[in-house]
Amino acid sequence: MKKFRLLLACAVWLLTVLSCYAQNNTPKKEVKLFFENVYLHTDRQIYTPGDDLWYKAYLTNAQDGRLIGTSKNLYVELIGPANQMLFHEIIALNNGLGKGDLKMPDSIRAGNYRLRAYTNWMRNFGDNFIFEKNITVVSVKPAAASNTIAKEEVVRFFPEGGSLVAGVSSLVAVKAEASAKKGLTVKGAIFSSSGDTVANFATDTLGMGMFTLLPLAGQTYKAKYTIGRKVTTTDLPAPLSSGLALKMLKKDTTLYAVISCSEQAAAQYANQTLTLKARSYGKLTFQQTLQLKGNTAAVIIPASQLPGGICSLTLYDAQQKPNCERLIYNEHFAKINLKLNLNKSTYTTREQVVANVLLTDNKGQSLGSNFSMSAVDAGLVAPEEGNITSYLLLQSELKGDIAYAARYFDTTNVQRFKQLDLLLLTQGWRDFVWKRLADTALRIAYIPEQGLSISGKVQDKKNIALPGANITLIAAKATNGRLFSAQTDATGKYYFDNLQLYGPQSLRLNSKDAKGKALGIITLDSLNTNRPSVENYQLDNGTPVKLSPAGTAALVKQVTQAKQRSLSDTLIRLKEVQVKNNNPLVLRDRAVTSFGYKDEVLKVKPEDYRYNTLRDYIQFASTQARVDAENNRLFFMADGKQLTPRFVINNRDALFTDADPAEVTSMISNSYLDLPVSSVDQVVIKKLIAGQSLMVTPDSAADASPRERFNSKNPSAIGPVFVIYLTLKPDAFKKPEPGAIQAEVNGYYEARDFYKPMYNQTKNDTRTDSRATLHWEPNGSTVQNGRSAISYYNSDSKTTVRVVVQGITNTGVPFTAVKTYSVK
Repeated sequence: MKKFRLLLACAVWLLTVLSCYAQNNTPKKEVKLFFENVYLHTDRQIYTPGDDLWYKAYLTNAQDGRLIGTSKNLYVELIGPANQMLFHEIIALNNGLGKGDLKMPDSIRAGNYRLRAYTNWMRNFGDNFIFEKNITVVSVKPAAASNTIAKEEVVRFFPEGGSLVAGVSSLVAVKAEASAKKGLTVKGAIFSSSGDTVANFATDTLGMGMFTLLPLAGQTYKAKYTIGRKVTTTDLPAPLSSGLALKMLKKDTTLYAVISCSEQAAAQYANQTLTLKARSYGKLTFQQTLQLKGNTAAVIIPASQLPGGICSLTLYDAQQKPNCERLIYNEHFAKINLKLNLNKSTYTTREQVVANVLLTDNKGQSLGSNFSMSAVDAGLVAPEEGNITSYLLLQSELKGDIAYAARYFDTTNVQRFKQLDLLLLTQGWRDFVWKRLADTALRIAYIPEQGLSISGKVQDKKNIALPGANITLIAAKATNGRLFSAQTDATGKYYFDNLQLYGPQSLRLNSKDAKGKALGIITLDSLNTNRPSVENYQLDNGTPVKLSPAGTAALVKQVTQAKQRSLSDTLIRLKEVQVKNNNPLVLRDRAVTSFGYKDEVLKVKPEDYRYNTLRDYIQFASTQARVDAENNRLFFMADGKQLTPRFVINNRDALFTDADPAEVTSMISNSYLDLPVSSVDQVVIKKLIAGQSLMVTPDSAADASPRERFNSKNPSAIGPVFVIYLTLKPDAFKKPEPGAIQAEVNGYYEARDFYKPMYNQTKNDTRTDSRATLHWEPNGSTVQNGRSAISYYNSDSKTTVRVVVQGITNTGVPFTAVKTYSVK
């Protein structure tokens, strides 16, 4: 692998060809360095158990904003409150666009979840381009208990350009926040070491403010402020005795960079050539040399010379050492006009709505674009804090918690530019994606994928690698062929790349020597197992949504009714029959009996193969199962205790007892829980009551009669026990066939169609319609005449509906529009 440092100062570097290896020892490939960004537009941000989450994916070139087709695979994952991986899909991207959905199981617990998306190529750059979004699940049942974080207020000060300089007036930004990353309203004053009050400041509701300070030589400064009833004093950064300062001003479409030093230091810089460089998304976009006249100089930068979005301006001294840096936001000079119009302002229930999208440039010419649209019940779902515009132009750059990010791009917010500049003075001062890349040694280890990859090994019976084996892959339902061939390398590894597999697939692989004879034992790696660490890439883009108890109950009710409505017209409801069976069951070491608890039956379907292991499936599908994230142990809660389950496999008790050591129990349990989901037909979880422990060894237990086993007089704790009954497929533990293997895998996830009632065709439909999401359209476009019309029908709810359009123009400009209307 080539190791190198990202030199952002050199644009030519971006065109350098790199030699890359994939993570699976793929052949060497020539890949040009580029950067990808991804954004997921979801129909909403708050869901309930059993709900559907719908999303549209946009993959862009991070340096020009255009849709990019460099990667065809997008990995989408749902991460639980305890940082556990709950769900993952592989989405096929077509020219940077893709769509999918997640079905929230009825068993999912209330809490804050994270929706994560990335390509294989993004992993080369750490967490800089990985997308994350907060998703909130609410339920009428109490949420899981969480650890309470101690409240700790922090107030920090950020001099413009990086440092205070004695004798130079500077702007200082303030950021006040709690440990929960919530802004604090603070008022305070700045005092010099001589005791003079030199400035006052106050922060807004998001915890940001600013003041001007002229530091004097020999003086230090402190801030004194009050939070609640607590008075705190904090030191400001110590001023430099000599140095350069950078101040940015903007008037109309022109930027002014003012460079200053103290009058005492003017002679020091008088004959030096300074350089001001502007970079946008890592590319050098502006450069000018200058010399100070006296102790100041100004550089004029036309905004049209900079692309839209965040730009960094860096001032270098004569030795090309950076002295000051400032982030600015440049409004995209390629103006677009977006109109979202409805055919009416007020509607009735079940009435048809027509939404018209019109997109033109500032000359009135139509613009092509791709977009997605959601229509949700605004009475149930609060508006989101961010959108595609705020994410691609702001959140993806700063990588921190940006509260109410959408406000900085709301054209009705007259203070948005001032607020945005204040954000960059604080949060941008400490964390900027391209600066972090410059300080990181890059190791290109992951290639841009053009399809799915299948890999594995061929070994002999002694686990010795067999190089040079000829591998044949038969994929009957692949869209780009059915028969593929490869050869194992020196380590016995084989690799098939760029496969187009959609949905559940049956694969067969054969291994033969040069004479065509079956060779060795062939194994297959699981798809999508080499994923980024959940803990390492924990981002926080947006504050979780909260609902009142009444709002939660209403949302749960409407989602439940919508689920019932989406079933077939003929719905046969059977009365629940409770079968009481108090006959005791016999485990290896004790008798257990049912006590009226209802069995939890999980029938494995092909779409469940997306779960990596049986453990992952049970954890996510069961309403009772829990997993200890630290040691990956599956357990159940009863009577305030964590209970390890027993297993019955195809009606036979597993080979361990409660008296066995933990390592034995864990080893045997994991042999089942680590199975691929495709090896299992059904999981039944029984909560039973245990009787007395039987003093028989596992070897003698099978020979003991039920009467002999129950006659044991050795007491043990009587209480609940959980037993997992597994129905495995016949080949679940089948020994590998020499030179061949059959496997069930899940390819690209195929998105479902959003349910759309057609009331003009079903006028006699009397079922209740209370959808939380009235419409979801992932395939919107303005290809012809810059126009697009989308229609749908209202539900039975008399409410306010919010229509949201998000997308990207063919020239790489993200856009967002929101419209509301009343249903009476």
